[in-house]
Amino acid sequence: MKQIELIVTLQPQVLDTQGEALNRSVHELGHDEISNIRVGKVLYFDIEETDNERIEEIVKSLSERLFTNTVIETYEYNILSEVPK
Repeated sequence: MKQIELIVTLQPQVLDTQGEALNRSVHELGHDEISNIRVGKVLYFDIEETDNERIEEIVKSLSERLFTNTVIETYEYNILSEVPK
């Protein structure tokens, strides 16, 4: 069994209103060195599969059908570790 980290973000051309609000707030707090904040989501889940190609198929299928809106979002994933049974 492996643990997956799935990172979902808005596509670069999509306006990120949450990120813009955070940018303004950060600047109001005096941190002008910070810019281009983008907000996304991270999902963690365990998968009972050892074959990396099969993991990719499963994660891709779920990401494109359930976890993301592929019209405006992109995703990437990492296999974090083996999870002891």
